[in-house]
Amino acid sequence: MKTKPARTSQFLVVLVFFCGILFAQAQTFYALQIDRNIREKARDITAEYQPSLVMGAEQALDFQSTVAKYLVKRKSIEDNANMSEGEKRHHLKTISKHESFEMADVLYPYQYQEYLRVKPEIQPLPPKNTGFEDAIADNQTTN
Repeated sequence: MKTKPARTSQFLVVLVFFCGILFAQAQTFYALQIDRNIREKARDITAEYQPSLVMGAEQALDFQSTVAKYLVKRKSIEDNANMSEGEKRHHLKTISKHESFEMADVLYPYQYQEYLRVKPEIQPLPPKNTGFEDAIADNQTTN
């Protein structure tokens, strides 16, 4: 009878250990996705915002990290061959909104208002298509 509780506790310890390893690997995978080019681009974007936002060193690092995270997400959408241009634009617009919401946690309120004002100039969304391609495709499928 005494062996069952010992086996159960050993099993739980091993289970927690493997869950910890999986979590660490997921974090490592995300860190690997942020390659040198993305880090440099995030640094450049942060430098473009700096004159308007006047961030401190730690705040600028948080800002840069957030920009890098969303650059990875943007890149995955832009590289997705299974999406139409309209779908890509929609998803990029959604990601841009999420990035703006997350920046509210990084910036002071007066900085955040300035960020929202200059963001379209520094990080513009891709131009909107005329939409004729989708209209033609829909027209052909209904006939």
